[in-house]
Amino acid sequence: MSYDHFFSAALARLHEERRYRVFADLERIAGRFPHAMWHCPDGPRLVVIWCSNDYLGMGQHPKVIGAMVETTTRMGAGAGGTRNISGTNHPLVELERELADLHGKEAALVFTPGHLSNETGVATVAKLLSNCVIHAWTSLPSARISGDAPPQVINRSGGLKIGAT
Repeated sequence: MSYDHFFSAALARLHEERRYRVFADLERIAGRFPHAMWHCPDGPRLVVIWCSNDYLGMGQHPKVIGAMVETTTRMGAGAGGTRNISGTNHPLVELERELADLHGKEAALVFTPGHLSNETGVATVAKLLSNCVIHAWTSLPSARISGDAPPQVINRSGGLKIGAT
C-alpha cells in the first residue's frame, strides 16, 4: 500500500491552512549577537534575532567558545542521545554540581530546551497537587502540558497560574 497520496493530501491541507512551517535559514555571527545573516529567497540579509535562549549573550563570550572548542576536540560533537537512555555527558554532571553548589542546593538538573523544563515543571507540579487547575495563556500549546496533565486544564488569557482548587 502506498501512503504517498495520504501524506501529500495532509501536506496540502497544512499549506492551505497556512500552518506549514518553513524555518528561517539563519547564520549566527560570532561577536555580533543578536545579529545574524538570514539566507532568504532574495539573497542574504542581515537581521536581528529578537528571541534567543542565549539570554545573557554568553554564547558569544571568548571563554565560552574556547571551552566548547576544547571540550568538542576532546569528546567529539553531538549529544549522543537522550540522557535517560545513553547516559549523561560528564561535563554536564560537573555543571549540575557547580550550579547546585552556587545556589546552595543538594543537586541541580539542567534541561536542554526551555520548553522541556516548562513542560516537565508544569506536569510535575500538576501531578503533585490534587485537584490542580492550570490557567494558561491561550497561546500555550496544549502539547506543552504532557500526558500527565491534571484533571482540569483551563486556557485563559493573562498568564500561567498554577494552584489547587
